[in-house]
Amino acid sequence: MRLKMNVTERMIIRMLGCITACLLFFASAIFAASPVFKETLSPFPLTAEGWTGYAVSIKFSSNYTDMAYVASRNKKFAVVHNGKIGPVYDGIGQDTPIFSPDGKRIIYKAKKSGKWLLVVDNKELPSYEAVSTPVFSPDSTRMLYIGQKGEKHCLVLNDREIGCYEKIPTDRLTFSGDSARWAAIVMKKGEYVVILDGKEGAPYERVTPPLCSPDNRRVAYTAKRSGKWMIVVDGKEGPTWDATGVFLFNPDSQLYYTAQKGDKWRLIIEGKEGTTTYDGIGLPVFSPDGKHLSMLVVKGKKYHMNIDGKEEAAWDEIQVLNYSSNSKRIAYNARKGETWFMIVDGQTQGPYDVASMPVFSSDSRHVAFAAKRDSKWFIVMDGREETSYNIVTTPLFSPDGKHISYIAQKEGIWLIVTDGKEGPAYAKVANPVWSPDSKHLAYMAEMSELWVVCIDGWRAQNTFGGFLKGTSLKFITPNRIRALAMKQGKTQPVFFTYEIEIP
Repeated sequence: MRLKMNVTERMIIRMLGCITACLLFFASAIFAASPVFKETLSPFPLTAEGWTGYAVSIKFSSNYTDMAYVASRNKKFAVVHNGKIGPVYDGIGQDTPIFSPDGKRIIYKAKKSGKWLLVVDNKELPSYEAVSTPVFSPDSTRMLYIGQKGEKHCLVLNDREIGCYEKIPTDRLTFSGDSARWAAIVMKKGEYVVILDGKEGAPYERVTPPLCSPDNRRVAYTAKRSGKWMIVVDGKEGPTWDATGVFLFNPDSQLYYTAQKGDKWRLIIEGKEGTTTYDGIGLPVFSPDGKHLSMLVVKGKKYHMNIDGKEEAAWDEIQVLNYSSNSKRIAYNARKGETWFMIVDGQTQGPYDVASMPVFSSDSRHVAFAAKRDSKWFIVMDGREETSYNIVTTPLFSPDGKHISYIAQKEGIWLIVTDGKEGPAYAKVANPVWSPDSKHLAYMAEMSELWVVCIDGWRAQNTFGGFLKGTSLKFITPNRIRALAMKQGKTQPVFFTYEIEIP
């Protein structure tokens, strides 16, 4: 088999052979002696001779064990799944094949006798003049897609046609978190209608995507009629407003939303209108236990953080708020003039030129963030400023909360800092991941234009041209890591499922 590549496809292959320069979080060596890793390389099979594979179409399953792509021969096309050639068609649709979220199902669009159809697990579904790429339910058992018949667009659930309409936005097909419920927005007689679980709602001038509650029992969306906005909850229309803003359910599935009357905004909780009005209200944030509510409010040109109904100090800008996992602590960054501060549990830290997103440890004991002052970046941990570097990344706590790591850059090299100690330097590092038991941290590193996997600061033996772009390292057990790697063969890239067992 040979890979057919035009200029764009060659660029894509080079991208597949490289790791993105976006750097995340990393940790340094823990072991005192170098361990011996057991490494396994499992190459993906190639197609039979005479077929041309298209690199741009390559897709992998979420568990990194399956590979699929489009191949052609004699002006016919087929999808190749783990080296096995599927049925032959006149064409394979753009952006397919795709895998279901669980990686067990493969789907693609195929052209046959002038019509388009979906092929799911080698089964052909009904044909249309055109079909959209399907949207899967989280459990991978159901899917929604659109088929075109003349000027009509038909909504299809699995292989059952729900109905045909004037228009169906492809980005408005959704499932609930438990996969039991589904929704779509369609256009009917020039107005928008929400279809929920197969039942059509009322027509409106405009609607927003439906939102499902955490218990999956309630559904809400905003709708506009005659110039006024309302919240529709469980099919029932609420009062009308000049505008509606953010809306969300709290962890107990109670509905909160913001609404404007005149030039003032207020918070509505389960239909009960708040008495306090503001010039603006930001997105409410609930604590993990659902017992506390924080939201950004605007009075005049000043910003306040409102926590459980109590307004804190005024600022010129407030950006990111975060709760600790035990819901007892809170932190957010705020600006006064050109200077930034971090407010942690009501106490102000700073000043800084920049203060990034605060991060709490899993045990809620520690909080850290990246900050900048006088062109230098550093990590602030529990109010203590650490060593300055040219660049630092957002800190990463280990799952047990006992260690903190981040990437730092100085003098053209990148290194990992863990608990204040610098690790070895590399040209690049990327995609760190902690093991679930917090005993190991793995990441990708580049040296001499080759990439390796490092575990607890120690390098594995195998080197690669790169790891597949957009993928990371996966701990499939606390002591076993899986990755998608690439080496350049004589005529084409060779992809591997790469596994490392930690002794």
